[in-house]
Amino acid sequence: MNRKAVLALGTLITLLAPVASRAQEGDPYTIETMQEYNWDLKALWMDLRVEQIEVLTLGEGRASTRLHRQPFRWVAGDSRRRADGANITYLVDTQGISSTLNPVAAEASLDSATRSWASQSCLSGTKIVKRPYNGADPDIFDGLLGFGGYGDWRLADVVHAGFMPPAFFDAVNGPGSGDTVLAFSVTFVFVGPDGQPSDVNKDGYLDTAANEIYYNDGFSWLLGAKGSLDLESVALHEIGHSLGLGHVGPPLEAIMNPVYAGVNRSLKPLDMAALCSVWSRWPS
Repeated sequence: MNRKAVLALGTLITLLAPVASRAQEGDPYTIETMQEYNWDLKALWMDLRVEQIEVLTLGEGRASTRLHRQPFRWVAGDSRRRADGANITYLVDTQGISSTLNPVAAEASLDSATRSWASQSCLSGTKIVKRPYNGADPDIFDGLLGFGGYGDWRLADVVHAGFMPPAFFDAVNGPGSGDTVLAFSVTFVFVGPDGQPSDVNKDGYLDTAANEIYYNDGFSWLLGAKGSLDLESVALHEIGHSLGLGHVGPPLEAIMNPVYAGVNRSLKPLDMAALCSVWSRWPS
């Protein structure tokens, strides 16, 4: 039985199951993309799976797309991802930065967005540590659709994987998405030998394995010009997902609102409350 047939059978079983047991939520096209990718990961004997994709759009926002209702969080000291103790690491793939941007200035914008989150008191139990880019491919999600290879995803917990053509977003989120999706965050979770998501520390959360962020190169990105599509503002939103936050709002002014609302580099009370709900007791 080929992969499409297996996926169709799995969809049929899900539809026939009682409503209470259905776990998948979000866009059906994106769910199928995630399932196909996870099939590839299983075939490669890898111990992680795509769990959630969160998109930031122009115009109408989209619901989060995830495969399980059970939430996920990072596990301190997790050797499976080469954890830096209770710290969260990140990396910028500078080779993936859009050719329309100054790479040094673009990387500085991503660093600035990271510092905005790192400075919050609810993250006092950890540090967000930058790892240097050594030229190696640090991401894997783009490999499914032929836009890259399967890199070493353990190089950092969070990877700014770069700018991809609109066709990449069409392939992940459905036709036309390349015209509306500015960026998305992909979260992976670990699975055990049985292929089921793991919870090694028994805290009630699935174990986050990695997070990758992709930006749409089909838009005109600028670095802070008034009225432009501001990279730092978009990165600030996506890093929130990397830290385990979902979409919030209204109001539109909240950084974690799923719709881009212009240049906005300041976390709002709703954003900080969401951060504290996840991190106030980290790493216990």
